Amino acid sequence: MTGNKGENDGLIEFYASEALTCPRRIYFRLKGYPPKWPEFVKVRLNQGVNTHNVLGEILRKRFGFELEKHMVLRSRRLGFEIHGRVDAIRNFPIEIKGKTSLPKSPYDYHMAQLNVYLRWAEAEYGYLYYIKLHDEPMRVIEKIDFSRFPILEGPNFRAFEIPYDDKLFRETLKQFYSVKRAYEKGRPPKGWNDYACRFCPYRYLCYPDGE
Repeated sequence: MTGNKGENDGLIEFYASEALTCPRRIYFRLKGYPPKWPEFVKVRLNQGVNTHNVLGEILRKRFGFELEKHMVLRSRRLGFEIHGRVDAIRNFPIEIKGKTSLPKSPYDYHMAQLNVYLRWAEAEYGYLYYIKLHDEPMRVIEKIDFSRFPILEGPNFRAFEIPYDDKLFRETLKQFYSVKRAYEKGRPPKGWNDYACRFCPYRYLCYPDGE
Protein backbone atom coordinates (compact mmCIF):
# COMPACT_ATOMS: atom_id res chain seq x y z
CA MET A 1 0.00 0.00 0.00
CA THR A 2 1.14 3.53 -0.69
CA GLY A 3 0.71 6.71 1.33
CA ASN A 4 0.25 9.02 -1.64
CA LYS A 5 -2.36 11.75 -1.61
CA GLY A 6 -5.08 12.55 -4.11
CA GLU A 7 -8.54 11.34 -5.09
CA ASN A 8 -9.58 7.96 -3.79
CA ASP A 9 -11.00 6.91 -7.19
CA GLY A 10 -14.05 5.39 -5.52
CA LEU A 11 -12.04 3.21 -3.17
CA ILE A 12 -13.76 2.01 -0.01
CA GLU A 13 -12.55 3.89 3.07
CA PHE A 14 -11.63 2.03 6.23
CA TYR A 15 -10.32 3.61 9.41
CA ALA A 16 -7.11 2.62 11.16
CA SER A 17 -9.10 2.47 14.41
CA GLU A 18 -11.19 -0.33 12.84
CA ALA A 19 -8.17 -2.61 12.40
CA LEU A 20 -9.04 -6.09 13.70
CA THR A 21 -12.25 -4.87 15.32
CA CYS A 22 -15.68 -6.48 14.85
CA PRO A 23 -16.22 -6.86 11.07
CA ARG A 24 -19.98 -6.51 11.43
CA ARG A 25 -19.56 -3.13 13.10
CA ILE A 26 -17.36 -1.96 10.20
CA TYR A 27 -19.93 -3.25 7.70
CA PHE A 28 -22.77 -1.27 9.30
CA ARG A 29 -20.65 1.88 9.27
CA LEU A 30 -19.88 1.41 5.57
CA LYS A 31 -23.59 0.89 4.87
CA GLY A 32 -24.33 4.27 6.42
CA TYR A 33 -26.37 3.18 9.42
CA PRO A 34 -26.41 5.93 12.09
CA PRO A 35 -24.32 5.16 15.18
CA LYS A 36 -26.31 5.15 18.42
CA TRP A 37 -23.90 5.26 21.34
CA PRO A 38 -25.13 4.04 24.74
CA GLU A 39 -25.26 6.90 27.24
CA PHE A 40 -22.55 5.44 29.49
CA VAL A 41 -20.25 5.17 26.47
CA LYS A 42 -20.83 8.84 25.60
CA VAL A 43 -19.49 9.78 29.04
CA ARG A 44 -16.35 7.72 28.45
CA LEU A 45 -15.90 9.18 24.97
CA ASN A 46 -15.99 12.72 26.36
CA GLN A 47 -13.49 11.80 29.07
CA GLY A 48 -11.29 10.23 26.41
CA VAL A 49 -11.32 13.37 24.27
CA ASN A 50 -10.34 15.50 27.26
CA THR A 51 -7.54 13.09 28.18
CA HIS A 52 -6.21 13.12 24.61
CA ASN A 53 -6.23 16.91 24.55
CA VAL A 54 -4.38 17.39 27.84
CA LEU A 55 -1.72 14.72 27.31
CA GLY A 56 -1.39 15.66 23.65
CA GLU A 57 -0.59 19.27 24.51
CA ILE A 58 2.21 18.11 26.82
CA LEU A 59 3.66 15.96 24.02
CA ARG A 60 3.44 18.90 21.61
CA LYS A 61 4.88 21.61 23.85
CA ARG A 62 7.49 19.60 25.74
CA PHE A 63 8.62 17.10 23.11
CA GLY A 64 7.75 18.71 19.76
CA PHE A 65 5.18 16.17 18.55
CA GLU A 66 2.60 16.92 15.87
CA LEU A 67 -0.96 16.08 16.96
CA GLU A 68 -3.83 14.50 15.04
CA LYS A 69 -1.77 13.95 11.88
CA HIS A 70 -4.01 12.71 9.07
CA MET A 71 -2.72 9.66 7.20
CA VAL A 72 -3.88 7.59 4.22
CA LEU A 73 -2.65 4.23 2.98
CA ARG A 74 -4.07 3.38 -0.43
CA SER A 75 -4.23 0.17 -2.47
CA ARG A 76 -6.01 0.29 -5.81
CA ARG A 77 -5.27 -3.41 -6.25
CA LEU A 78 -7.24 -4.29 -3.10
CA GLY A 79 -9.82 -1.60 -3.82
CA PHE A 80 -9.67 0.26 -0.51
CA GLU A 81 -7.73 2.76 1.52
CA ILE A 82 -7.10 3.20 5.23
CA HIS A 83 -7.54 6.60 6.86
CA GLY A 84 -6.44 7.61 10.32
CA ARG A 85 -5.39 10.40 12.65
CA VAL A 86 -2.23 9.69 14.59
CA ASP A 87 -2.61 11.03 18.13
CA ALA A 88 1.00 12.24 18.23
CA ILE A 89 3.94 11.76 15.87
CA ARG A 90 7.51 12.94 15.47
CA ASN A 91 10.06 10.26 14.62
CA PHE A 92 7.57 7.64 15.78
CA PRO A 93 3.81 7.52 16.47
CA ILE A 94 2.13 7.52 19.87
CA GLU A 95 -1.43 6.34 20.36
CA ILE A 96 -3.29 7.38 23.53
CA LYS A 97 -6.05 5.17 24.93
CA GLY A 98 -8.25 6.26 27.82
CA LYS A 99 -9.65 3.27 29.74
CA THR A 100 -11.75 2.72 32.84
CA SER A 101 -9.34 -0.07 33.78
CA LEU A 102 -5.80 -0.52 32.49
CA PRO A 103 -4.76 -3.72 30.66
CA LYS A 104 -1.70 -5.73 31.72
CA SER A 105 -0.81 -6.06 28.03
CA PRO A 106 -1.97 -4.07 24.99
CA TYR A 107 -5.13 -5.11 23.17
CA ASP A 108 -4.64 -6.79 19.78
CA TYR A 109 -6.78 -4.26 17.90
CA HIS A 110 -4.91 -1.34 19.48
CA MET A 111 -1.62 -2.87 18.35
CA ALA A 112 -3.13 -3.35 14.88
CA GLN A 113 -4.15 0.32 14.75
CA LEU A 114 -0.72 1.52 15.85
CA ASN A 115 0.81 -0.92 13.37
CA VAL A 116 -1.02 0.84 10.52
CA TYR A 117 0.52 4.13 11.67
CA LEU A 118 3.96 2.50 11.84
CA ARG A 119 3.55 1.26 8.27
CA TRP A 120 2.50 4.70 7.06
CA ALA A 121 5.30 6.50 8.94
CA GLU A 122 7.87 3.85 7.98
CA ALA A 123 8.85 3.74 11.65
CA GLU A 124 10.35 0.72 13.39
CA TYR A 125 8.45 1.16 16.64
CA GLY A 126 5.81 3.25 18.36
CA TYR A 127 4.08 3.55 21.71
CA LEU A 128 0.69 2.76 23.19
CA TYR A 129 -0.19 4.87 26.21
CA TYR A 130 -3.05 3.62 28.38
CA ILE A 131 -4.35 6.17 30.87
CA LYS A 132 -7.15 5.88 33.42
CA LEU A 133 -10.19 7.95 32.49
CA HIS A 134 -11.06 10.78 34.85
CA ASP A 135 -13.38 13.80 34.78
CA GLU A 136 -10.27 15.90 35.46
CA PRO A 137 -7.51 14.18 33.43
CA MET A 138 -4.80 16.49 34.73
CA ARG A 139 -5.17 14.88 38.14
CA VAL A 140 -3.92 11.64 36.58
CA ILE A 141 -1.40 13.19 34.18
CA GLU A 142 0.31 15.34 36.83
CA LYS A 143 1.49 12.14 38.55
CA ILE A 144 3.18 10.74 35.41
CA ASP A 145 6.98 10.65 35.35
CA PHE A 146 8.22 11.99 31.98
CA SER A 147 11.95 11.74 32.83
CA ARG A 148 12.50 8.59 30.73
CA PHE A 149 10.35 9.69 27.80
CA PRO A 150 9.04 8.05 25.66
CA ILE A 151 8.76 5.41 28.40
CA LEU A 152 6.39 7.00 30.91
CA GLU A 153 5.52 5.70 34.35
CA GLY A 154 2.94 6.55 36.97
CA PRO A 155 -0.14 5.36 38.82
CA ASN A 156 -3.16 4.83 36.58
CA PHE A 157 -0.89 4.80 33.51
CA ARG A 158 0.84 2.16 31.38
CA ALA A 159 3.15 2.55 28.38
CA PHE A 160 4.06 -0.16 25.86
CA GLU A 161 6.74 0.02 23.16
CA ILE A 162 5.41 -1.77 20.06
CA PRO A 163 7.62 -2.79 17.09
CA TYR A 164 6.30 -2.83 13.53
CA ASP A 165 4.86 -6.25 12.63
CA ASP A 166 4.49 -7.02 8.92
CA LYS A 167 2.50 -10.19 9.64
CA LEU A 168 0.00 -8.18 11.68
CA PHE A 169 -0.30 -5.64 8.87
CA ARG A 170 -1.08 -8.39 6.34
CA GLU A 171 -3.67 -9.79 8.74
CA THR A 172 -5.26 -6.34 8.98
CA LEU A 173 -5.43 -6.02 5.19
CA LYS A 174 -6.96 -9.48 4.94
CA GLN A 175 -9.73 -8.58 7.36
CA PHE A 176 -10.50 -5.28 5.64
CA TYR A 177 -10.63 -7.05 2.28
CA SER A 178 -13.05 -9.61 3.74
CA VAL A 179 -15.33 -6.82 4.98
CA LYS A 180 -15.08 -5.14 1.57
CA ARG A 181 -16.32 -8.33 -0.10
CA ALA A 182 -19.21 -8.60 2.36
CA TYR A 183 -20.08 -4.95 1.74
CA GLU A 184 -20.13 -5.46 -2.02
CA LYS A 185 -22.37 -8.52 -1.65
CA GLY A 186 -24.66 -6.76 0.82
CA ARG A 187 -24.31 -9.56 3.35
CA PRO A 188 -23.34 -8.63 6.94
CA PRO A 189 -20.36 -10.65 8.16
CA LYS A 190 -20.46 -12.52 11.44
CA GLY A 191 -19.99 -10.28 14.46
CA TRP A 192 -17.95 -10.81 17.60
CA ASN A 193 -20.98 -11.46 19.82
CA ASP A 194 -19.04 -10.86 23.04
CA TYR A 195 -18.58 -8.28 25.83
CA ALA A 196 -17.64 -5.58 23.28
CA CYS A 197 -21.24 -5.55 22.00
CA ARG A 198 -22.25 -3.54 25.10
CA PHE A 199 -20.18 -0.61 23.84
CA CYS A 200 -21.08 -0.80 20.15
CA PRO A 201 -23.02 2.03 18.45
CA TYR A 202 -24.66 -0.54 16.14
CA ARG A 203 -25.84 -2.88 18.88
CA TYR A 204 -29.42 -1.91 18.04
CA LEU A 205 -29.04 -3.62 14.64
CA CYS A 206 -27.68 -6.91 16.00
CA TYR A 207 -30.00 -6.92 19.02
CA PRO A 208 -33.20 -5.15 17.96
CA ASP A 209 -35.02 -6.52 21.03
CA GLY A 210 -32.34 -5.14 23.33
CA GLU A 211 -31.10 -8.53 24.49
